[in-house]
Amino acid sequence: MKARSIARELALLGSSQLPDNTDKARRSESKPAEPVTNKTLNALLMKALKILNADVQETLETASGELQRSERLMLESETRTTDDDEVRSRIQPALPLIQSAINRIGSTLELLLFAQQGDKKEIIAVRKSLEAGAQHVESGFDLLAASEQRAADVKDAGAEIQQAIKVAQGAIADLKQSLDPTQFKTLIDHTDVRSYACDLLFNWISHWQAIDAQLNEAMEKWNMRRLARVDRDILRLAMIEIVYMDVPTKVAIDEAIEMAKRYSDEDSYRFINGVLRRATDKLKANGAD
Repeated sequence: MKARSIARELALLGSSQLPDNTDKARRSESKPAEPVTNKTLNALLMKALKILNADVQETLETASGELQRSERLMLESETRTTDDDEVRSRIQPALPLIQSAINRIGSTLELLLFAQQGDKKEIIAVRKSLEAGAQHVESGFDLLAASEQRAADVKDAGAEIQQAIKVAQGAIADLKQSLDPTQFKTLIDHTDVRSYACDLLFNWISHWQAIDAQLNEAMEKWNMRRLARVDRDILRLAMIEIVYMDVPTKVAIDEAIEMAKRYSDEDSYRFINGVLRRATDKLKANGAD
């Protein structure tokens, strides 16, 4: 996981702790902005770390739930029917659930590796287990695709899926054992992470109203007031990177989409992608670099 990706996430979580008086923006424009101090930025980063820790715990619990649902599907395929077609239809939904769980665990794993929490060798071992689990899922997909020709492939697919579940559950158990929430503070000990997160938050506090005006112009029959808070903040951070921090447009939009996938939903990330593309097109049309 790259330092700037972590910094963006911390800035997003930190910005969620700031007042968002979107409806009062016009009335407050005439008031002088309060100075942004290092103390303010540090306090926001510490709050962001607490939220991040809670989010990691929730991510692992969500992954556990997905694996439990997969187990139930596998059990039903073994106990409720012997017909190959019905077995196939019961176990197919388990595969995307397991893949989603593995992806969630993997994102947590990369974060822990960056923070160097716990036993690094143990965490690397978990990564290898996840890679093996992903291979079992891929084999399960392939075997199910071929199972219409060979009934044996259905049983083989079931075996691969069961193994993938077992591996992923073991990875969660190992991560929970090595996870030390107090060590998340090491994330902001990384100079690159702290510096970039602080720059994002500083510009968010200083320029969010100007950024909102640009984003409102890019939205058709919609405006920032009507968006969920997390979607507003993701849009703002991306535009801040583009307008004030010289980040290439494609990079900022791609990162915003990834954050939306993590913190929002499919409709939101598609919407965010469209708004940012229209907003940056307007910047280019107006002669901005």
